[in-house]
Amino acid sequence: MNPLLPAPEPLKMLFQRLACSALLLCGMALLLPLAVNAANHEPDGTQYISREELVIKLATETGIAATEIRTILNKATFLPKVIKQMNGQWEAAPYVKYRPLFIKQSMLEKGDAYLKENQGDFSAIEKKYRVDSAIVGAILGIETKFGQLHGNKPILDSLYTLSTGFPRRADFFRKQLGAIIIISRQDKLRLNELKGSYAGAFGAIQFIPTSFRDFAVDEDGDGIRDVFNSQQDIIASVANYFQKHEWQYGRPSAYWLPAGTKLNSKWNKWATGKLEHWVTLGELRQSMPNVFNPIPRPWQNADKVSIIEMETKNGKQFALVHYNFRVIMRYNSSYNYAMAVTEIAAMLERKTFAVD
Repeated sequence: MNPLLPAPEPLKMLFQRLACSALLLCGMALLLPLAVNAANHEPDGTQYISREELVIKLATETGIAATEIRTILNKATFLPKVIKQMNGQWEAAPYVKYRPLFIKQSMLEKGDAYLKENQGDFSAIEKKYRVDSAIVGAILGIETKFGQLHGNKPILDSLYTLSTGFPRRADFFRKQLGAIIIISRQDKLRLNELKGSYAGAFGAIQFIPTSFRDFAVDEDGDGIRDVFNSQQDIIASVANYFQKHEWQYGRPSAYWLPAGTKLNSKWNKWATGKLEHWVTLGELRQSMPNVFNPIPRPWQNADKVSIIEMETKNGKQFALVHYNFRVIMRYNSSYNYAMAVTEIAAMLERKTFAVD
């Protein structure tokens, strides 16, 4: 035996070391799922609740088994761009910048063509639901350019992202996520293939899931509420939404008061606040006849109205708004949206909806 070489390791000790190594590897393999599971319990740094916390909340709120919810959400991807888009919506811009996006010649031409192409459906649905075709057409124009653009964001990813990474409205979007999971089971929608807006709206009418659940209709009677392809279902679903929110058929929506209009002190304050003060046009005509007597027909003394202020090319400008304007805001809560819908409707049917 060479005394300069290390003594050979006894076989027993070698087997012990190999056995320890094998146990260590087995232990790591066993711990790996636990580590992944633990990661599901932790926000990834940009989400304020974890995927697993969301699973438990949705299971509690929907009554669907957590295992099923977990399987669905494991396919969802967090999309930071969705948060960025939510924080940069055009509805927050001054109307003078928002308006040119929609009030243009191409909108008029496409709208006219769409209403003519579906004239029979529009006429029948207007008669049934008592909602003006021009308003339904304007909604479809502003939402999807009359069904041409449905959005390309995976709905599951968008709602998962907003439920976990947008604290200000996370409860709202978790409710939408729960609704679309239920809808996908009941209406046989392929949730993994469903695409729409970054806010989770989908179809030609861009209903959020709870609106689809409550207001979409199967107008063509084929057993499917098809808001992607069936023009009858699309038009009637919008009309049904407005009918259920108390749209007043044949009545106007908004009318610009001349730039520089002076209101009394009470209305000057109310017009710059929230839209919550309503009177009849007759009352306004009594208190400020010089301002409101010139308002033309179809406006009537009995109309329920209010006044708002918006930023236009003329600077800050007041507008008289009918309660119908408030109904449009149920679809999208911004003044910009409701005024643009009104102006598109005016391009399609000026007699009722002219704004000046």
